[in-house]
Amino acid sequence: MATTIPAIPAHLEDGMLKTIFVPENGIRDYMHPTANELNAETVLELSPYMPATGFSMDHSQETVDDDRESSAAVGSIPASDTYSNTSLQIINNVNTADAETNNEAFDTLKRGVKGFIVRRRGKTVEEPFADGDVVTVLIVTIGLVTPVAHAQNARQMSTVNFSVDPKSQDETVTVAAGA
Repeated sequence: MATTIPAIPAHLEDGMLKTIFVPENGIRDYMHPTANELNAETVLELSPYMPATGFSMDHSQETVDDDRESSAAVGSIPASDTYSNTSLQIINNVNTADAETNNEAFDTLKRGVKGFIVRRRGKTVEEPFADGDVVTVLIVTIGLVTPVAHAQNARQMSTVNFSVDPKSQDETVTVAAGA
């Protein structure tokens, strides 16, 4: 009997990512954020400020050797998660004609600010968060914000470093119904 291999569709991510910053008290339960919380007026839309490759985060897991007296082989046991290389790049219009009205990301993401970075894939930025959306919820503290080194024909950008709380959830949270 022949094995049938299913045709699995693949989708491009270009234009299908939404990244927001929610202030510290903007989500009551980070494991069950509501569409109302994620679409609130206090939420900062980061996607328009970020280049296509402007988000950086490595989420990995360490292992612990599992050696046993009864075995000549050494296995491993899953151990602690590690969040590293956490930063995002944003357009920074400081000292330009647009600084007063189009620099909210730079004005908001200051060292020591706490909140949530929430990311969704598979829907356009224009689509509001909806019940049932699967999202990443990162509990963050903003760190050092530095200008990106000048380059010819480049946008004026800054790099925003952030730390991630270990309770954060990487694409495992479903947006909940309710207010």
